Amino acid sequence: MKKTLYIISLVVLGFLVSCNRKAEFTTIPFVYFQNASLSVPEDAGTIEIPVFAAANAEFAVTFESVDGEKKDAATGTMVPNGKAGVDYNVIENDAAILRFKPGEEKQIVKVEIKDFPGVLTGNKDFTLRLLTAGNEVSLGGISSCKVTIIDNDHPLKSIFGEYTATDKDGVSWTMTFAADPDNYYNVFIDGIVPTFAGSYVGKGLRHYVVAPVSEDLSTINVPLGYKLADKYNEHDILIYGYDGSHLYGSGSASFAKTGDGYKLDGDKGFVAVYNDGGYYLAASDAMVLAPITLVKK
Repeated sequence: MKKTLYIISLVVLGFLVSCNRKAEFTTIPFVYFQNASLSVPEDAGTIEIPVFAAANAEFAVTFESVDGEKKDAATGTMVPNGKAGVDYNVIENDAAILRFKPGEEKQIVKVEIKDFPGVLTGNKDFTLRLLTAGNEVSLGGISSCKVTIIDNDHPLKSIFGEYTATDKDGVSWTMTFAADPDNYYNVFIDGIVPTFAGSYVGKGLRHYVVAPVSEDLSTINVPLGYKLADKYNEHDILIYGYDGSHLYGSGSASFAKTGDGYKLDGDKGFVAVYNDGGYYLAASDAMVLAPITLVKK
């Protein structure tokens, strides 16, 4: 028994000694971008992209710029779309090194954006990518930032933005018009109906309609029968014309230009329907009746 007590005492003594030792932790510095993507107009001039650090040590991290690419509509191959020295240029940092002092939380990468006024170039992009520096620095959750350069000379730029839509019954909601990157005379319309909230479609979901715009911007033609969502809860969601009692799945409905926006006249509004061996209304808040007026916000 004495022998057993002696062994236990040694174990307890060793535990107490170890508890008196100070815990030692090693913190590896890490760096990151705040956002994975951002958009700037082509006339932005010089932009500043912050790089953040969490560290209490002096260290350096390198970065690189990667030119953008896009798929060529004709050939299906990837082609350049945003080139250093032509569309953008990293300035005041030829070495592409960011040096952080102990406790310093932010460094700036300055990029000059090239402007091509009056020239329809389309949107372009490039990516800044942080690189590791041995075992000294770790990369945070966002280690690259894609920058999209917005072409100010888009032929539809005057109609892009948010609109207040109001239908025959006085129901109002927001439609958003945005560019189609593959066709300069198509517009993406988000919110063609207020929301989808039926038992088969999740509440608040919105999907784009791709609608062609006339060259003089006088009309926007929304194709009927256009698929808004593929197999959501096993049902395709489509946009149909609707006159209050009948569905129309072919042709188009045209918004005509007014002084402050667009207006859809006639007897057909819109409704979101799901396809389940037939066509059924998704929900009462997924239908709107003509006339529908759009006033730009």
